Amino acid sequence: MVDFVDLHCHLLFRVDDGAQDEDAMKKMIDIAYSDGIRHICFTPHFKIFEFEDEEQMHFHMGRLDRRFKVACDYVNEKYPDLKLYLGNEIMYHADISDSLFNNRCHFLGNSSYALIEFPPDCTGFEIENTIIKLLRKGIRPVIAHIERYSAFIKDPSLAESLRESGAMLQVNARSVTRFKLGRIASFLKSCFKKKLVDIVATDAHNDSSLPPRLSNAYEVISKKYGQEYANDVFCRKPLSILLNEKKF
Repeated sequence: MVDFVDLHCHLLFRVDDGAQDEDAMKKMIDIAYSDGIRHICFTPHFKIFEFEDEEQMHFHMGRLDRRFKVACDYVNEKYPDLKLYLGNEIMYHADISDSLFNNRCHFLGNSSYALIEFPPDCTGFEIENTIIKLLRKGIRPVIAHIERYSAFIKDPSLAESLRESGAMLQVNARSVTRFKLGRIASFLKSCFKKKLVDIVATDAHNDSSLPPRLSNAYEVISKKYGQEYANDVFCRKPLSILLNEKKF
């Protein structure tokens, strides 16, 4: 069994629509550990339009740091072999690079990679333009849950084009086990077959309907596309991102 890496989840408590209190966060950490996850990057939502000014954004960043320390203290005592990292799931806005470089939000761990989310109806042009701008600034974008965007479903070649440009593509574990038929399923199967998907993560928000589990999705990908590729997307590539390695 490989040590899973969860690069995208909402376990940090009372900072977004994920874990609602400290006990819920601890329960989700317990679930993740029992599922074989040994590296977790907390990625609370960052939506710039939710803040009134710069001061409010920096106050929020301090709150993330304090609650992350609570998580680290819990893990250090109970699971010393579990490694925690802090990042953000950054909603698309005009100047993401400025937000990152001015410490309004986090890269993934201490890397040069950033997890970027787009509105479901965002156009392919907007997505491509954003990715190119980030790459030119030296930021390696990881596109969150690519199966949610209508632009990818309408034009599957967009995924291949973005990956060739330097973006990393992430899919949610629940989508791997949930979608069996339809356009989303066809899109995902094509991406996995072509080995375009770089990361499968939980995007966990709670301990019931969206728990931090990767093992079921790992079994599906391992069976259909090979254990070597499954190890890549559930362990090697996401860990390489957190370690800020440039080559995979």
